[in-house]
Amino acid sequence: MKNQTLGAVMIVKNEEERLGDILSDIRNVVDEICIVDTGSSDGTIALAESFGARIERFPWCNDFSAARNHSLACAKSDYLLWLDADDRIDEGSVKALLKLKTRLRPEKDRAYTLKILGRSKDMPDTLSYQTRIIPNREGVLFEGRVHEQILPSLKRTGVTIEPVDITIMHTGYHDPGTRRAKARRNLDILADELRAGKDTASQHFFMAMACIGLEDYALCLEHLKQARKKRTDEDWLHFSYTISTECLLRLGQTDEALREITEGIGLFGDSPLLHYYLGQVYTKTARFVEAAEVFKKAASLPERIDSYPAPPDLKTAVLIQYGTALEKAGKTDEAIGVYTRALKSGSGHKSLYQALGMALLQTGRIDEALNHLDKARSLSKSVDTTLWLSLARIYRHLKRHDRARDLYLDILNEVPDHLLALAGIADASVELDDIEAFLNALERLMIVLDIPVPEAVIESLGECSDLCMQVADRLKRKDEPTAAMRLAETALRLDPSNSRAHLFLADLFAEQGEIARMLARLETALKCGAGSQEVLTRIALARQALGMT
Repeated sequence: MKNQTLGAVMIVKNEEERLGDILSDIRNVVDEICIVDTGSSDGTIALAESFGARIERFPWCNDFSAARNHSLACAKSDYLLWLDADDRIDEGSVKALLKLKTRLRPEKDRAYTLKILGRSKDMPDTLSYQTRIIPNREGVLFEGRVHEQILPSLKRTGVTIEPVDITIMHTGYHDPGTRRAKARRNLDILADELRAGKDTASQHFFMAMACIGLEDYALCLEHLKQARKKRTDEDWLHFSYTISTECLLRLGQTDEALREITEGIGLFGDSPLLHYYLGQVYTKTARFVEAAEVFKKAASLPERIDSYPAPPDLKTAVLIQYGTALEKAGKTDEAIGVYTRALKSGSGHKSLYQALGMALLQTGRIDEALNHLDKARSLSKSVDTTLWLSLARIYRHLKRHDRARDLYLDILNEVPDHLLALAGIADASVELDDIEAFLNALERLMIVLDIPVPEAVIESLGECSDLCMQVADRLKRKDEPTAAMRLAETALRLDPSNSRAHLFLADLFAEQGEIARMLARLETALKCGAGSQEVLTRIALARQALGMT
């Protein structure tokens, strides 16, 4: 029996930078590549032709289905894999595609749903299912000018949908401005269709999706309301409760969010995603014990992957939120147990190691915390500022200042003006007796904070200490108390008798409610020459805060 052929079909415009990656991924898998270009002005067409693609030109008419259907009409293969320029297919999924090709049916009565891993540099990953491989036969067409749909025509033609364990990574857009522009474009097209009479449930749902992309949460909720009124058998109802709950939380309507997600769970009682959102609502309203119970239940429910996006490892996300709720409820030891059991069960996710390390750090188990946080760092694909700062804090506590400085330098390679990292570099450099690195970090802080840099040569540690306090004052005014405290502590390493630094730290401790540490610092300030009235005023304020006469 003759093997069925598999072709790739795409629509593109000005995709010279991204197109080459996906064409490289599929060139040894598919039997043809058919690309419909809707008006490129860069090197897209030449690039596609270098991969042997057949190019068809199609004037853009604000209709994604029209363009996609033109790509279907141009293709000659028995089955078609439709792709976007920002899709990627790894080696494992390439092998799975080749294996799938060997069992494609000559009857052309099957379509195949693949996993879509959504990944962007500035957004959390998502996972969903999408029908990406379709039979090339009459009647199988996309519908809808935007959010084009293939499923309705597959149902009408009696094609069976079969899920397969093949993943396409969809990289999408990497900045909020571009995503907003896409949402605005989509909403404008959908609104035109609505005015033309396409007043359907899915039309309102897709308009809601565009509205949440534009952060118009009230209008999103209105379109969801209309969508649900008109709904028949569309598959987005389950996902709609996550959108509505998110909108209500963004609008500060927590009571309404609780009612909404509770209604959703009434319809989809076995949904771990909806229970996850219920836990988020409880967390938002500081009902941490109830949140923990809900997250515990969510962790026990079976996995469910829909046509609409959810976290790719929802169970891990649930367990982390479960532990976080326990921590906030004052049950840190129980949280540590949750994280530990999750790791022992094989969920070796970076976030779990990080959560466990942070919980251990809070309980003073420094060595254990360091082991887990270091493991999280080894699993990180890029610099995670929060994790790197936590590790630097531990190494600083252990007086391993060289390791702390390396971590701060990693952060500065990503964010050159990161204030806490610069403060950390200054602090670690003093400890390492690297005066040049200290002065460079201090000068950078002064430039970033718009503090005049002294033209005269600094001749004493006392002058360095005073400069640290100038920076500390400005950091405090910029609401950077941790960095401010670090610079004040550095000032005292340079000049332990700097009474201004002692008073400054006393004020920071007072703001944090640490009255005992405040009083100890005031006592030292007094010994270092601070004015008695300054000290007495602060003591009086502390007594007042404690309700003492």
